[in-house]
Amino acid sequence: MLKENKEFIMFPKATLERLKLYHRLLSEEKKEYISSEEIGERLGILPEQVRKDLSYLEYKGKPKVGYNVKDLLEELNRLFGIGKSTKVIIVGAGNLGTAITNYPGFANYNIEIVGIFDNDPNKIGKRIGDLVVLPIDYLERVIKKFDVEIGVICVPKESAQEVANILVENGIKAIWNFAPTFIKVPEDVIVRNEDITSGLLSLKHMLEVKEQKIKKD
Repeated sequence: MLKENKEFIMFPKATLERLKLYHRLLSEEKKEYISSEEIGERLGILPEQVRKDLSYLEYKGKPKVGYNVKDLLEELNRLFGIGKSTKVIIVGAGNLGTAITNYPGFANYNIEIVGIFDNDPNKIGKRIGDLVVLPIDYLERVIKKFDVEIGVICVPKESAQEVANILVENGIKAIWNFAPTFIKVPEDVIVRNEDITSGLLSLKHMLEVKEQKIKKD
């Protein structure tokens, strides 16, 4: 995001994650103004932290009034590139790939799934929503036709690196990896790994901490 000095701001990871939460909240907000106290209360975040996070943006709130919801949402839309249409393809037409393809919320963020691929003959030709599962051989032409920037990997870990290589070779700039393994890509390719097991381990840890606290009390 560019501030007044026109220098690009690299957000701390934790701040960026909270900004996503603010965006979601504001997208559903009906009031004209909202305060940092209200944002914090509804999201379980200290209002001081909310104000610090939003200070990275060009838009500033009004003292004793708060933030104009529409203006702040527009600023966050610019930050996340929501005004720009982004094309996405999915490799792997199993349960997870099917669920992601059918997720209706992408349209709210100007994201369009334009292709889903698999190498399983039993899945090729199957219709998922408005799309038909295509063989991997069709991947290159779909990427070029729609100028696809993001590839989603929903294949077993044994196949993930091979799929990543194919995506990179065909010009994909960012990869959303759901395979339970790390993939190697060139430095100029962005990767986000979604580790479902890690999320469950975090929940298990928090449950353990809570149980231990109850025992001590």
